[in-house]
Amino acid sequence: MYSLHPPAAYILEDVLQRPVAAAAAERIRAALPADTPVRTVTEADLPELLQTPAFRGPDRRMGMSEDPGDPALFLGVARYDGRLPERLRGVKAVLPDAPEHLLAQMLGYRTLNWFNSDQEQIGPCPDHVCRPAWRLNLMRGCPHRCFYCGFGHLLVAHLNVDEFVGKLAELADRNPWQKTFLYDDSAEAFALEPEQGAVRALAEFMAGTEDRYLVIHTKSANVDFLREVEHGGRTIIVWSLSPRTQSERMERGAATMQERIEAARRCQGWGYTVRFKFKPIVPVVGWREEIAEMVRLLFERTQPDVISLFMLGWMDCAELVRVADLSLLDPEFVAGAQTAAEQLGDTKVRPFPHHLRRQVYEFCFREIRRHDAHVPVSLSTETLEMWRDLGPLLGLGPADYPCGCGVTSTPNLRRLPCSPWAVANPVPVDG
Repeated sequence: MYSLHPPAAYILEDVLQRPVAAAAAERIRAALPADTPVRTVTEADLPELLQTPAFRGPDRRMGMSEDPGDPALFLGVARYDGRLPERLRGVKAVLPDAPEHLLAQMLGYRTLNWFNSDQEQIGPCPDHVCRPAWRLNLMRGCPHRCFYCGFGHLLVAHLNVDEFVGKLAELADRNPWQKTFLYDDSAEAFALEPEQGAVRALAEFMAGTEDRYLVIHTKSANVDFLREVEHGGRTIIVWSLSPRTQSERMERGAATMQERIEAARRCQGWGYTVRFKFKPIVPVVGWREEIAEMVRLLFERTQPDVISLFMLGWMDCAELVRVADLSLLDPEFVAGAQTAAEQLGDTKVRPFPHHLRRQVYEFCFREIRRHDAHVPVSLSTETLEMWRDLGPLLGLGPADYPCGCGVTSTPNLRRLPCSPWAVANPVPVDG
């Protein structure tokens, strides 16, 4: 487990009633500093907790002006009893402005989530080309303190992994079209491992299937425990990989560039499929030289299955100015963000304009091809417009590109056999 120093840890009373969850809570508690304040709480305590600093506005970005330290911990249980509306009403009767999305997660709901780029209809989203999928969200929060992220103030983790895996088995059975399942895109999956026990349980479940894979997103080097996991070749690990300045100064609690590459090398040696996402790419001063160094090192030490690319996004120019140290950024990109602010509006790829993002992607692609002529290189959550521009260069299109976590992106594919939107047919499970 990470060496965490949370301001406090809260254990929901329900955890102690479930043997698997209670054992995980004890392991996590033992790994924390002895002086960590630990409190057992009930649902009736949630309105009080939601008014404390760690639980107020947990989505605010970390920024670079100060170091907020490690997040508070909330250890709970995943639930599938269909009682979320009832429980929400109970808390809101005491605290009417309780944030519903956070409260639902603390109460243990929405751990198996349908993702479709915020669209009702299944099809490519023009400013966010990504694949529809059921996603696994047993956690929410991260200790990495990346300046652009809002997940760093509170870490919610559910510990009844046996019940979670049982429900996942139902979901997988009802959705045979989905071949990979992503865990966890709202947290650092390895932060509480192996004490939490989720990664081992999920990997071993997938190892027992005929054609399903677990996909883990990470910026971590906490991988020693993975050597002993019986994953059966059905776990794919995707590192968000950042160059030197970004990994060391802008993602302060994450593993460095070199540490992530070394962790990937070791995991590949233990039989895991390894992929990389250059995501988000922050255009620092000297970004070309730093990306070239990163690409050289990753090919010296690993053989990636797929590489995906995406520029820093999800924020407007004003927010970039607020959270970043602009002296570290390439002035051309700062000026470009300022000039394009009105034009980009509220698109997901803002703050940098199309021509500057394209410039970075083309450079990355050329560097990758200097070292490997065949590894698939794709865009991650980019626009259809960018795909129209760069598809011929990449040799792939929006409907057939292999990516880090796409539902049909199984290992060793140069391109997908069919469109993910054509096969998607989401069937939920109870609760």
